[in-house]
Amino acid sequence: MRPNEDADFNENSSPGLFGLLRPFSGRLFGVIGLLILLALTDLAPPFAIKLLIDDVFTGSSNTDRFGGQWQLLGIILIGLFLTYVIRNVLFYMSRMLSLRTSEDVCFSLRKQLFDHLQQLSLKFYRSNQPGRVVARVMDDTYKIQTFIQDKSPLLMLNLLKFQILIVVICVMNIRLALASIIILPLQFVTYRFFRAPIRSSHSEAQENLSLAYGSVVEKFLGIEVVKGFSAEARESATFHEAIDLSRKSQIKSQRYHFAQKVTADLLVGLGTIMLLAYGAFEVIKGHMKGGEFMMFFGYVMMLYPSILEIISGVGHSSKATASVSRVFDMLDEPIHDKGVMSDSGTKAALADLVGDIEFKQVSFGYDDASEVLHDVSFRIKAGERVAITGPSGSGKSTAMNLIPRFIAPTSGSIWIGDQDASEQPLSLIRSAIGIAFQEVFLFNATIYENLRYAREDATREHVDRVCKITGADEVIARLPNGFETRLADYGVELSRGEKQRITLARALLKESPILIFDEATASIDREASHEIMETIAREMPERTIIMVTHEAYLLGLVDRVICIREGSVCFNGKPDHYMEREYGSLAAAIMHTDAPVIPSTNKTPPIADAATNEELSDQTDSDDKNSENTLGSSETSESSPKNTVQALGEPKAKGTPQSSGNPRNTNSTDRHASGVWKAKEDD
Repeated sequence: MRPNEDADFNENSSPGLFGLLRPFSGRLFGVIGLLILLALTDLAPPFAIKLLIDDVFTGSSNTDRFGGQWQLLGIILIGLFLTYVIRNVLFYMSRMLSLRTSEDVCFSLRKQLFDHLQQLSLKFYRSNQPGRVVARVMDDTYKIQTFIQDKSPLLMLNLLKFQILIVVICVMNIRLALASIIILPLQFVTYRFFRAPIRSSHSEAQENLSLAYGSVVEKFLGIEVVKGFSAEARESATFHEAIDLSRKSQIKSQRYHFAQKVTADLLVGLGTIMLLAYGAFEVIKGHMKGGEFMMFFGYVMMLYPSILEIISGVGHSSKATASVSRVFDMLDEPIHDKGVMSDSGTKAALADLVGDIEFKQVSFGYDDASEVLHDVSFRIKAGERVAITGPSGSGKSTAMNLIPRFIAPTSGSIWIGDQDASEQPLSLIRSAIGIAFQEVFLFNATIYENLRYAREDATREHVDRVCKITGADEVIARLPNGFETRLADYGVELSRGEKQRITLARALLKESPILIFDEATASIDREASHEIMETIAREMPERTIIMVTHEAYLLGLVDRVICIREGSVCFNGKPDHYMEREYGSLAAAIMHTDAPVIPSTNKTPPIADAATNEELSDQTDSDDKNSENTLGSSETSESSPKNTVQALGEPKAKGTPQSSGNPRNTNSTDRHASGVWKAKEDD
């Protein structure tokens, strides 16, 4: 298999170390052949010692056949030199082949892991720390690579050498061979005894290490929260606890490994003593020559270290097997976004998908115990501008996540362009949708690279156009290198509002027929936010625009409002009808207020200015004792607008004064007071 050929370990391999090597079996047999030759060359030095003692030193009859003692000595020395040259050539070839195999295995495994991870559901990432996932992708695969590259060739060499030496010493002297290998059953018992503890302790050590990785990544991502709550000492203690668990488990794993080696070495020492005792007896009795015994002893001294290396290698094999199991556990995670790695499809296929978006009795729950959406049905026409509103946790963002199939409905279906979205290629569905989230993310790259992430073939003219629409061009102009300014991790040089402008431009650059803005301007001031959304609607009239928002002032830009409360649609109609339904005679004032629309801490409806306050005071016969905090003079309204405006779609408090003569609004107040808008889950 060539280095650029990828092995599919999930389908073609069994979940084990040998299954991992199966796609590279050709190279593996090549390594084994080279190692057999290498093991045979190791037999030469003890044989040379026998010739020196029995022939060269004593001048036996064998020396006459080679022309004398000096000639035989020369042949022996030249033979040893050639043996070492051949031995090192074989060693180099076998290790390079092992190196290439290990690198290719690791490359293919990491590639497949990364591709597999990109196809997993959002639920997987919400339930797993990033550091733990990174540990599987990088650390476990590195341990597998190290074993294949360094430990595996040594293990195979010693296994081959062990088998060859057993045959050789048995042919030389069966009685002495039996005395030498009597310890082998005890070595096997040692291996069996320590194998399970080494594997389980190493798996535990790796898991604790991945937890420590996860702790580091998580805390660095949330460093602002850590510093904001002065939790540095607390997080330091948590991290110390995590790495202490890792340290203890690593020590435990190595303790078993060392205990195995010590036990095996003691058995080797016992075997050596028995060999010397019985070998001396054989030489003294004249059953063996001194040179023969030295050759036999040399082979046994090669055999015993081979046994120790085999025991050690099997220990490392157990560790590598544990890492392989952890990697395959990750590969066994069910794929949610199947087909996302394929091409997004042709423009013709994308055109067939463009059309109305329809929810047909859609329900969704993250588990069986709680249901976020229940029997939701509505239709958004192609080219329509729609606002999705409602209390926090009512299921707005969850509903939007269903459209690009980030999550799948538990029942019901979603249709786009008269086609069931679940039956269409996932890459095609997502290519038709441009999304800007409230939680912004910018890569550690230049501004230009971040923008073109949405569309690699975008020209500079396209980029300039969308940046001008969102106002990102002014932000970029203030940066030292403009579009070529490289952002640090997550774009920390920019404010949240500036990052939202860039992510909005990135969504527009995709030129998708459907645009979803999930609180995408929440960190931008009211006037700029209104101007951005108005410009988008004007410049892209053919796009279907869906805005998830709490802001009342944005409702004047949409054709329709869909309100979701407690996971169900409670309103679907015109913006002015919705505002009248919710706020009665104050609707117009709220939609055009200069104050930001944010939750009120008092029991008053949303208000705009002092005049509205006075009108509200005239309509109300009695009020709470705290009314002076919210219903005062124009000075109070202008200086503390944040205390006088309620968020769009949020429940009003019980006892909120209402305009007389508006029964629909009164009913709305009663619904607020009953508490039926309580959120099940935050979006």
